[in-house]
Amino acid sequence: MPRVVDPSLRIVFCEGRPGSLDDLLLGHLVPVGRVLVQPVGGKQGMRAYIEGYLGSYSGQQPGYLGFRDRDFDVEPPERPELIQLLGEKPIWLSHRAAVENYLINADLLWQYWVERENAPGWVHGPALPADEIETRIRESAHELADYQAVRWALARLKPGPRWPEVRTTWTKRSGEIPPSLNYDDCLVEACRLVTSFQDQVRAVQPERLQEYAEMYREQFNACHFFEEHQHLVWFHGKDHRTQLCRHLAPNFPWRHYANWAVEHVDIRKHPDLQQLRSLVE
Repeated sequence: MPRVVDPSLRIVFCEGRPGSLDDLLLGHLVPVGRVLVQPVGGKQGMRAYIEGYLGSYSGQQPGYLGFRDRDFDVEPPERPELIQLLGEKPIWLSHRAAVENYLINADLLWQYWVERENAPGWVHGPALPADEIETRIRESAHELADYQAVRWALARLKPGPRWPEVRTTWTKRSGEIPPSLNYDDCLVEACRLVTSFQDQVRAVQPERLQEYAEMYREQFNACHFFEEHQHLVWFHGKDHRTQLCRHLAPNFPWRHYANWAVEHVDIRKHPDLQQLRSLVE
């Protein structure tokens, strides 16, 4: 595992591997030479990775934060701002569902296409007008609406962040000793924990899934939803990317476009990305 020698250098931990879109986008956002972007792999292991990384410091630890995709873990707030996860470590979720959502942009796609339409090996023809690209973005999002509604409904069924595991203690944090170590008292508390878990799991039912799915479907099919570009906030970026590429051109080179686009994202249009930059400066 890499180690930062200078504790004055701040660290931003992100999802993915070196060279991933998260890594590249953050490299574009953070001040050069003052912040290190450190990919951690999967988002579920971010907390453990940070703990292990910082554990390599024998003296003063650097300032740091974590940044990862929101996905279906939390519903987005009305304002375009980051969401801080509960816990001791400063981990923030993107406002849009995933990094890809910041790259689904008609102007960016048009600019990329124009720059390459006469390049050797380009097989996708002349660039579509920006308004036509915008139409195809919305069409692809419309087609995804019901699927995204069901995915959000499935996410709502999850009783808690540790589901389906049963917590192994009723104290607030690891290492905290309960007030009573008496066997009967401990057994009572443990039974309460199991009963609570059972009550939560009972909510995972097909009827509840259908109820949630209808709720999200109604929201995602409202006429203002697409006009206000809410699909870029709610819909999963990789799903939207895949469907959009089918509308743009056969075998559209999304990965090549994405590598270019992360260097051209205008963060002035994204208050949450501006917030992220402020947090690391």
